Amino acid sequence: MRESLVIFRRELRSYFLSPIAYVFGILLVSVLLWYSTEVTLQNGARASAEAFFGTLPFMLILFVPGLTMRLWAEERKLGTLELLMTFPVTIWQLVLGKFFASVAYLGLVLLLTIGLPLTLGAYGKLDWTPVLGSYLASLLFAGSFIAVGMFWSSLTRDQIVAMLLSLVSLFVLYQLGNPLNIELASDWMPASMVDLVNGISPFKYFVSIARGVLDTRDFVYFACFCGFFLHANTLVLQARRQRG
Repeated sequence: MRESLVIFRRELRSYFLSPIAYVFGILLVSVLLWYSTEVTLQNGARASAEAFFGTLPFMLILFVPGLTMRLWAEERKLGTLELLMTFPVTIWQLVLGKFFASVAYLGLVLLLTIGLPLTLGAYGKLDWTPVLGSYLASLLFAGSFIAVGMFWSSLTRDQIVAMLLSLVSLFVLYQLGNPLNIELASDWMPASMVDLVNGISPFKYFVSIARGVLDTRDFVYFACFCGFFLHANTLVLQARRQRG
């Protein structure tokens, strides 16, 4: 665990030493707040953060690939991955250190948006239960996307390729849980198949937790989803280490 903490600190520090991380964070927060403010506060609408959290999943599809594309691809391009492999750490410790550093960074970015619900609560009656549930759901949802992006980044040294693969796969995962697509699919697909396809998407479980109702099954899903892609990540790196 101590070794993972060292990797975590190293990776998190690299975010705040890179101007790209600041641009990414400011741009994501600005787009989210601009859109949600237009929808939520216009014409004296009721105090609700639904527009903000409704926009967040799609924004993460666009921004997370840009965040994760460098995690392994840049290490390979710069030749520092081989150096990391020589450290007295396991592959799992490397993967978990980078994963939790990325989740922590996005958590800090989400924290910058807390001013919106605070403002809404000051000028209207805001139900804080779904708001807090939505922040938790957003962090878990972002973590699932980071796990997918890290996997693709481990497969290539080209950051653009890693970003495009992540972008396409995350978009597909999002659409599998999109209620509009589920409704259309139910017209021609068996109900069991619709449930299976819908159950693959993290978006379904994001919506469930965002309602403010905490279900153990939703947390188990995110743990299994992230665990699957992180394990696949370790297998890729393990094979690379064995090849030297």
